[in-house]
Amino acid sequence: MRQRIILEEFINCKEEYLKLDYFAKKLGVSTRTIRNDIKNLEKDYKKNGFYLEYKTRLGYILKIVDKENFEKYFNELPVDIVESPEQRIDSLIVELLLKDGYRTIENLSEQFLISVSQMKNDLKKVDEKLAEYKIEIERKPHYGIKVKGSIEDIQEVLRVEYSKLNRNFMEYRMEFIDKTKLIKIKSIVNEILKKYEIEINITELEELLAHIIILYIKTGIREKNDSIKLEKKEENQVLGEILKNVFKEKRYYFTQRENDYLRNLIKSKIKNTKMTTINVDKNKLKRIMHDYFSEIDKRYKTNLLDEEEFLKLLYIHILALIDRSKRNQSVSNPFSEKISQQYPTVFNLAIQLSKIIEKEYDIKIDQNEIGFIATHIAVPFEKRQKDNFNKKYKIAIVCSSGGGSAFLIKIRLSEIFPNAEIENFSLLDERDVISFDPDIIFSIRELSFKTKAPVVLINEILDDLDNLSIKESVMLVDSMSDIKNPKDYILSLFNKNNFRCIKDSKDYKELLYSMAQEIVDEGICSETYPDDVWEREECLSTIYKNGVAIPHPIEMTGSKNIISVGLVQASVKGTERVPKIIFMISLIKGNLEIHKQISKYLDKIMNSKELVDMLNKSQSYEEFIYKLKIYIGG
Repeated sequence: MRQRIILEEFINCKEEYLKLDYFAKKLGVSTRTIRNDIKNLEKDYKKNGFYLEYKTRLGYILKIVDKENFEKYFNELPVDIVESPEQRIDSLIVELLLKDGYRTIENLSEQFLISVSQMKNDLKKVDEKLAEYKIEIERKPHYGIKVKGSIEDIQEVLRVEYSKLNRNFMEYRMEFIDKTKLIKIKSIVNEILKKYEIEINITELEELLAHIIILYIKTGIREKNDSIKLEKKEENQVLGEILKNVFKEKRYYFTQRENDYLRNLIKSKIKNTKMTTINVDKNKLKRIMHDYFSEIDKRYKTNLLDEEEFLKLLYIHILALIDRSKRNQSVSNPFSEKISQQYPTVFNLAIQLSKIIEKEYDIKIDQNEIGFIATHIAVPFEKRQKDNFNKKYKIAIVCSSGGGSAFLIKIRLSEIFPNAEIENFSLLDERDVISFDPDIIFSIRELSFKTKAPVVLINEILDDLDNLSIKESVMLVDSMSDIKNPKDYILSLFNKNNFRCIKDSKDYKELLYSMAQEIVDEGICSETYPDDVWEREECLSTIYKNGVAIPHPIEMTGSKNIISVGLVQASVKGTERVPKIIFMISLIKGNLEIHKQISKYLDKIMNSKELVDMLNKSQSYEEFIYKLKIYIGG
C-alpha cells in the first residue's frame, strides 16, 4: 500500500518538505497518482491524528496532532510490498499471460494502483519485453488488450518469472497452491515417473514441475471464472496420470494447446530407463577421457586422473549425453551461463572435451550439455582448493610488535586454516622468521629481507571482508608466488594501451576481432587469438549481467597477463544482449586460478548496475581506472 510508504517517508525525513515528484520517482508512478494517494490519506485526517500541510514550491510536510491516534492508524495500514517500476512491468506481464481474454486498461490500472496514463506507459515497456519472445499485445476497441503468441513462448516467459519469484506470480500460487498442496504435487509427479521407470535429472525435473504449477494456476483461474469445461481423454499414460492425480477436476479446464504442450514437454525431457542404449564404444570413450585429463593434469598440475568417483560420474554422464544426441533429445541447463561466468577455465575445458567427443562420435553437443560437463569438472577443482586450505601450512604472521593485533590475526587465520602451524613475529624478527621456514607469510607491510616463502600483505586489524581477501590471496600465491595483494595485482592488469571508448556503431564480432588484434599486434599472444576468442563466444555468449562482457579464448596463449577494456558508448549489432563494458582477457597459458579470481572481481562489478553505468560513462583511461580503484579499493 503506497499510503504507508508515503507516511514512512515523511516520518524518516524528520519534518522536511517533500514534493509529489519525489514520491513519483521513488514509487514509479505519476505525480497525479501520488496526488490521489495523498487525498486518500487526508480523509478523516482529524480522527487519525495528523494532516499534510502543503506549501507552494516546497511540497508537503507531515503534521502530527494526536500521536496516539496517528500511531494506531499507521500500524493498521497494510504492509504490502511496493514494487519497483521494473518489478511492476514483470507483474503486469504475468497478469496478462496467466489470464485468458481481454483486459481493459482501466481495470489493470485499478488492480496495480496506478493511473491510466502510467499504465499506458507501462504497456509500452511490456510490448518491448514480450517482443523478445515473439509475443504481441493485441488491442481491440471496446474490448481491451490480450496477449497473442505460441503456447511454447508464453510458457517460457512464465517459467522465467516463476523462477524469479515474481510477486504477482507468488500471490497466484498461494491462492491456488498452498505449501501442503505444493509438496503433494511434487510427490505425485515423482511417484508417477518412478512407476513408469522414467529417468530425469534434477534440472529437468524442476523445469517440468514449474510448467505443471504454471498450468495448475491457469486452470484454477479458469475454474474460478467458470470457464467452459473441455473434457478429453489423454492417450499418453504419463500425462494421463498427471492430469488425473494432480489436476483432478481442474483437468477439464485445460486447453487443447496446453494439453499438447505438456505432452510434448514430457516426451522431450524424459526417457525410460529400460530403453536400449544406442551402441557406444565404451572403451573408446574411456580412452578419450584418460588421454584428455592426462594432458590437463600436466597443464594445470592437477591430479584429475586420481579422482575415480569424478571420472566414473562424468563417464556415465557422457554416455547418456551421446545417447541423447543420437536420439535427438535435448536437455536444458539454466546454470550454464553462471558456470561459464564463475568457472571460465573449467567451462573452456568442457568445451575442448566436447569438441573431441563431437568429432569422435559424429554428434553435436550444445551449450546446455557443455554446462553439465563443466559442472562435473568443477568438482575436483573445488575439492583441490578445499584440500589446500585443510593441509598442514606453516604460517608466519609479521606485525608491528608480534603481539596484540598479531594474536587477533592468528585467531582469524586459525579459522581459515584449521590444520596450520601459525607463529607470530615482529617486523624486527628477521632471523626468527627465516629460521621458522614458513610456507606462507602474512605481513602488514613489505619485508625488508628476502624469504623463499610468498608474502601476502594484510591489514593489521582484520575485518570480515579480509577473510575472503586472504583466501583469494592464498589461491593466487599458490599459482604465482610473486603476488602479494590480489586487488593491486588485478588493477595492474589494466593499462592505457589496451583501453578504448567505442563511440561508433559496430558489429559485435567486428568489435571483438578489432580489440583482439590489438593484443596480437603487441606480440603478447598467439596470432590465432582473435579467432580463438570468437570460437569461445560462439559456444556461449560472454555478455553477462548489466551488459558486462568478458570475452576470452578457449585456450590461453599469452606471454603476459592483461585485461583489455572497451567502453561501449554506441549501438552494437550482431548480438541479442547489449554490451556496456568489454573486459577482454588474455593470460599466460595455465593460469587457471588468476582467470577465476579475475572473474570474481568482474562478477562484483556486473552485479551493480550503478557501477557499470558509472564506469561506462568514463571518457578516458585515467577516469576509468580512478573509478575502478575507488570501487576495488586499490
